[in-house]
Amino acid sequence: MDLVVDATIIFTGIIGKGVTKEVIFSKSVRLYSPKALFDEVEEHKPRIKPLSGLSSAELDELLDNLKSTINLFPLSKYEKFLEEANSLISDPDDTEYLALSLSMNKCPIWSNDPHFKEQSLVEVFTTGELVKFLKSKNLF
Repeated sequence: MDLVVDATIIFTGIIGKGVTKEVIFSKSVRLYSPKALFDEVEEHKPRIKPLSGLSSAELDELLDNLKSTINLFPLSKYEKFLEEANSLISDPDDTEYLALSLSMNKCPIWSNDPHFKEQSLVEVFTTGELVKFLKSKNLF
């Protein structure tokens, strides 16, 4: 299953020990995100590290694994959809994820951010909804 994944999911996957990390690395999903995702992760790395309980080396290894798991797209791939995405959602931090989804024929989005639910053009899964859906299809 193809999904556009946002930064909050990745932060939860890095910090948490639960189902989010399992889904991120599941063979049943293919994840896509704007290239800027890892700029945001690097920006928040000083806050993430102590919350994760990982050593610097372990955190770097996890980030490398995430970088090889998530398909990243440059702004040029979805730039022409930014205006439409901006008109559909109130949080400007979420615009790039929605624009990427629109550029990918409305690829579903995986996010726990309620702003994505403001629009109805693209299907949005919270982690709980995604796990339930994947289990219903025997994919998780």
